[in-house]
Amino acid sequence: MRPVPFMKRILLSFRHGSKVSGTTMLLGVVLFLCGLTTFERNVHAQTLNAPPSSSQALADWHRYTVNGKGFSVSLPVPPAMSTYEPSNNPLNRIVQLHLIGAFSEGVVFGINIFQRRQALDDFIKESGPNSIIEFKREVKVTGASGKEYVSQDPFRKSIIQYFSTADYIYVFSALSYPPGHPDVSRFFESIRFGGNQTGRAIFNGPGEQPVEDSSARNSTSPAPVLNSREVTRKVIVAIKPEPAYTEDARINSVTGRVVLRAVFSSTGAVTNITVVSGLPHGLSEKAIGAARQIKFIPAIKDGQFVSQNVQLEYNFHLF
Repeated sequence: MRPVPFMKRILLSFRHGSKVSGTTMLLGVVLFLCGLTTFERNVHAQTLNAPPSSSQALADWHRYTVNGKGFSVSLPVPPAMSTYEPSNNPLNRIVQLHLIGAFSEGVVFGINIFQRRQALDDFIKESGPNSIIEFKREVKVTGASGKEYVSQDPFRKSIIQYFSTADYIYVFSALSYPPGHPDVSRFFESIRFGGNQTGRAIFNGPGEQPVEDSSARNSTSPAPVLNSREVTRKVIVAIKPEPAYTEDARINSVTGRVVLRAVFSSTGAVTNITVVSGLPHGLSEKAIGAARQIKFIPAIKDGQFVSQNVQLEYNFHLF
């Protein structure tokens, strides 16, 4: 059976609102490209008052790399990473190896690394942008050339850059809220390719997880956690890794759905994760681990980032 292109799978699995469902493991930048609702347009003036971040100095950023993958990039915080088993099926032309994500002060940064099994143009055509996001320009970086796609509205801006080398295809993305954040340029200008890249190693796991709620820093009482109906603009999920099966679950042919509740914090951390409906043999734990690696733009109320309750669903199927 011909696989569904990964961008299309993201669009099909995303649910706008307090419930984020599906087992999307790939680049989620296109999630925030789906047009604005009438309600969002009516609150335009209010949401644009979301505080622009006080960007970290460039000296505070560090260069990161994945061992053996021939690239490096600078980021303001240690990123999360999920690693996937490469497919041995020669008919599968889209084989993801790593999904990397980081959030800092209103920007979600994403990096997807794939085995190269086709030309870059064919990869983009099969898996990538549609009419929602437009081709912008050809881009060149030392060691590779690629293409840039951009989507922007008054509330947010998304940039995706595709590159290919002899062994890999890379997809770098950044979503900024509000648009025009200077850290986006820093991120893309820092991309480097070549076999001798140095930097801090990226490891599997959630990366940096801020714990302090920004809305509570100057308050003696805990910041409230709101439901989707109470916010001006809901959480925008940008990167949602897929949990892996455990060997015990495979041996016992366990399938089904794990349902979690969590708080998507105003700082960009996924906290207070509880299991609503679980599965045995370690699958609930795998779902919790994947949830901690979700990267998103926090919800907004009265022009400020706020924390929101979210329900997550992970479907486990054996093929």
